[in-house]
Amino acid sequence: MKKVVLSVVAALAMTATVPALAADMPVKAKPVAPAAAPSPWDVLFGVDFTTDYVLRGISQTNRKPAEQGYFEVDYTATDWLKLYAGLWGSSLASYNADAEIDISGGARFSWGNFGLDLGYVYYYYPDGTSGPINNYGSFGEFYAKPSYKVADWLTIAGVVDGGNNFNNKCIGPNCTGVWVGDADAMYYSGNAVITLPWHPITDVTISINPEIGRQWYSSSVTANLGTPSYTYWDVGVDFNWKAITLDLRYWDTDKHGVFLAPASFGAKDLAGSTFVATLKFDTSISQLK
Repeated sequence: MKKVVLSVVAALAMTATVPALAADMPVKAKPVAPAAAPSPWDVLFGVDFTTDYVLRGISQTNRKPAEQGYFEVDYTATDWLKLYAGLWGSSLASYNADAEIDISGGARFSWGNFGLDLGYVYYYYPDGTSGPINNYGSFGEFYAKPSYKVADWLTIAGVVDGGNNFNNKCIGPNCTGVWVGDADAMYYSGNAVITLPWHPITDVTISINPEIGRQWYSSSVTANLGTPSYTYWDVGVDFNWKAITLDLRYWDTDKHGVFLAPASFGAKDLAGSTFVATLKFDTSISQLK
């Protein structure tokens, strides 16, 4: 009888342990497909609407609004090198040209908090030399733009660019004048982006952007065009929400009453003190995915 009882107990014990043993058996995990590597290519694009297109302190639209837009193709070669090429365009005052189209290309380097952008930009002015007043010749400049992130709330940067064919040596109606001497010009500036910790509206970032710059012309350029070298400064407040930025900016120069619009267009002081509001939309293909 004891043997029968022991046999039954043993059988029950074995039956009870089978599920536990089965549960403890290792199960082969299904292979997980590796995540696709991000594409090294990207396209950036955006549009601006501004109350006045001011370039280096000088109004390019006779103190009137302008529409602007751009696109740029980027290729990330390594984690410290990005190559790019792009187009940027803006409407202009009709006495300048039909438009301004900037064709640029270069390389952006980044090492830790330090960045460096090296490139070339060609300023193309369609129909800029075809009228009795227009004498905007197309020309190009090389540039270098270093930057350094001091802290999460502060980035400082600079710009140096220049060339030896300013205005394509165009003077006089339909560029019929005779240019004498060189056409050297250089521009340099320093700026900062100061991000405020204050967020009166959720997800809206506020930053202050001061800048001071110098546009230098050789004595030959000044003699041919009557444009002296000058210093400008500006300070803006940016309100950024996702892809939208509102920039409110004050501009001024040290050459009031020197850069004037043609008399037939009101002889406005193009280098005087002014406030400019610009609404911007900037995004990229990668951000839209």
